[in-house]
Amino acid sequence: MHTSTLISFAAITALATAAKIEIAVGKDGLVFSPSSVTAAMGDVIEYQFFPPTHSVIMGDFNNPCMPAATGGFFSGGFTTSNGQNSNVFQVTVNTTDPIFFYCGFPTHCESGMSGVINANSSQTLAAYQSKASTVANTVAPSAPFGGQIVPAGSSGGGAMNPSPTPPGSSSGGGGLYGTGSGAGALVVPLVGAIVAAVLML
Repeated sequence: MHTSTLISFAAITALATAAKIEIAVGKDGLVFSPSSVTAAMGDVIEYQFFPPTHSVIMGDFNNPCMPAATGGFFSGGFTTSNGQNSNVFQVTVNTTDPIFFYCGFPTHCESGMSGVINANSSQTLAAYQSKASTVANTVAPSAPFGGQIVPAGSSGGGAMNPSPTPPGSSSGGGGLYGTGSGAGALVVPLVGAIVAAVLML
């Protein structure tokens, strides 16, 4: 019983100390604002979308404008007519290694629309963007995964997809763009998962 109490307290404490880091997608043109952030394990990255159409995809440093070879996330395409989209895409950070991300709309990544979480001296955003500028085509997965789409102002965050490979990819985003504000959530929210674990103890 004592062990269960300690585990419950640890889970609640981790949730209480997690930070939410907001990143605007396309608010100031073909950029993420801010484009570089520092996050701890358990922090929630919230992507907020602005006109006209954008997405966010996790990629690898050595292969810019392509989905990560292992795990990762993809928001799906968000089309917004004006102001901020009514939905946001949230991802819970599960590593302290650098996490690169980019917009999957055609030509956006090549034009510098990318960012990084926890950059280091050997993997910088400037180097990623330099390599991205020479890429022929941006590649996007065929369906959202690895996070959750929720109404703006919600708490929580989906864990990065632990699967070995993302869903099938398509060059330029396929038919995902121009279809509204994205698909439904694919991952159980972090809050619900922790509460469920505590109740089971």
